[in-house]
Amino acid sequence: MVFERVLLPIDFSDQSLMMFDCIAELRQFGSEEVILLHVTQKDGKLTNEQTKIIDDLTGKLEAQGFRTRFLKKEGDPVSVVVEVAKKEDVTLLTMASSGKGRAHEFLLGSTSFGVIRRISKPILLNKFEVIEKGGNRTVRRACEFLFRTALVPIDLSICTEKMKDTLDHLSRKGLKNVVLLHVIESTKYGVKDDKRFAEVKARMDDLKKSLQSKDFVVSTHVHYGTPLYNILEVSREVDASLIIIGRSGKSFLKGLALGSTSEEVIRRATVPLLVVSC
Repeated sequence: MVFERVLLPIDFSDQSLMMFDCIAELRQFGSEEVILLHVTQKDGKLTNEQTKIIDDLTGKLEAQGFRTRFLKKEGDPVSVVVEVAKKEDVTLLTMASSGKGRAHEFLLGSTSFGVIRRISKPILLNKFEVIEKGGNRTVRRACEFLFRTALVPIDLSICTEKMKDTLDHLSRKGLKNVVLLHVIESTKYGVKDDKRFAEVKARMDDLKKSLQSKDFVVSTHVHYGTPLYNILEVSREVDASLIIIGRSGKSFLKGLALGSTSEEVIRRATVPLLVVSC
């Protein structure tokens, strides 16, 4: 997996503009071209200030070695983003989300989820904390050291091989630490099911060994309980800078079924996510 051609939708909100900082970090991971996209209503025009912002962004990207293009399209944001991503054959889509604060659940807008449900491209979704104090509203930046420590939930399904490919690429480009996590679901297995625990441990050890030659440190965690709760708790415990989560065709082709673990992790995680199709 490479991040050669990146699509960055911009609505000129603080969050979408902060995704520019994340793009710069992708340079070392193989990104070469950045397509900036702004979606307007019919006959929508850019203001002078917006035009200046686009000029500044493209100038800075080109100075960092990226090829850049700016596209302005009219229509429904979800449909346009999906259409452009497919037409341009991008290898990574980046989007911004905002939250009410780290003590609360982060919000994911209808546009973001609409795109996630309809596209099979890898998606880098960043969570920007919105802080309101004394009537002032600021957004905390959250892109530095994006690939420092990645938490990778493993369901030991077909997604496992795809996650290995993803980790192989990222390790060669600078990923430092990987935490592999499998949660034995309490709704399916008993806490005294020694056979299941032994099977999972063996498979996780094999996966760790297959990654040992890569240029990162690998650790494994096997937990028992609810997948969502454990994924979110472990992300905090290991101070993850990124969660890499696989999405299977079964749930996403049907529109990311409500209540699925993938959707809830995407909705509630307080760190950036890299969503990868299996």
